[in-house]
Amino acid sequence: MNSVKNNTTISSKIGLSATSFGLLVPICYSLFLQILTGFPQPSYWLEIDADEVFIRFSEEIFDYPFWLQDLSHFPLFFVFSWVWLRYLGPFNFEFRNPKSLLALFICLGYAILNEFSQAFIPMRFPSLGDTVMNLFGSITGIGVHAWYCSRFVTRKTLL
Repeated sequence: MNSVKNNTTISSKIGLSATSFGLLVPICYSLFLQILTGFPQPSYWLEIDADEVFIRFSEEIFDYPFWLQDLSHFPLFFVFSWVWLRYLGPFNFEFRNPKSLLALFICLGYAILNEFSQAFIPMRFPSLGDTVMNLFGSITGIGVHAWYCSRFVTRKTLL
């Protein structure tokens, strides 16, 4: 039995999803992240006599220690960077590449603007610790995605 050897590139659904539908995932996650990190405290909802759903949701968000709230920004922004890079394609650390610059602008810019937007939300305030965790999560997400793509997505194999 003769086997034919062809050079092919392994592609992955995690590596790249540059379709119209693929853009929906990072946009929806960005909206989810903005709602989650920009939701006012329960006392605000009580003050304006809001529906019980808003009060209960706010209580659930703020019902764990402050230090854990800060740490939760890391995985949220790690996933944020991952889903955007999944759409934009592999990050290659060549800063002349427009896609790499766009990825940096989106991931790091949103990490900063998300925290800054809390200055305009009642009973919320921007925090340097949250900003650092946002940036650290985004940078780690970019780095891990770049490593993953260089290791698994564009590797040549013989079939």
